[in-house]
Amino acid sequence: MSKTESNPAEESIKHSIRKNGFPEKIVRLPFKPVYDACKNHGTSLSDVLDKLQEEQIFGKIIGNHVEFRSREKIDFKAPDEKATDEFSWIKGAANLKGFQEAAKNAMGEMTPEKLDEARKMVEGMSDEEKMNMMKMFTQRFDPGKK
Repeated sequence: MSKTESNPAEESIKHSIRKNGFPEKIVRLPFKPVYDACKNHGTSLSDVLDKLQEEQIFGKIIGNHVEFRSREKIDFKAPDEKATDEFSWIKGAANLKGFQEAAKNAMGEMTPEKLDEARKMVEGMSDEEKMNMMKMFTQRFDPGKK
């Protein structure tokens, strides 16, 4: 039994990733349904990701997916491939000005199709969802805030 109380959104994510081969495989789930499930169960995605991390389930947002890895699947040293700088833009995102600059640089490297997809996803969100996403980013990437 876990010390912390489990949330239905957390249980749903665990069920989905196990059904898709976790922990042997790295599993990607679409961002919007995962985000909506958290919202519908009265929790934030960042809180769910933090709780899952306590159970050695490491999730991070990559584009319009949330990728889940087990501890064994985390690559602690940078691969030699081009994906080495996958999250390099986050380093400067600890404050709003840094975040804006980092996001601008990251968007400059996106294909027009990916930019259009991201724009449509954000346009489809309510103001509350947009604020929750910004809150999640600031909590996730600013070590001084929790």
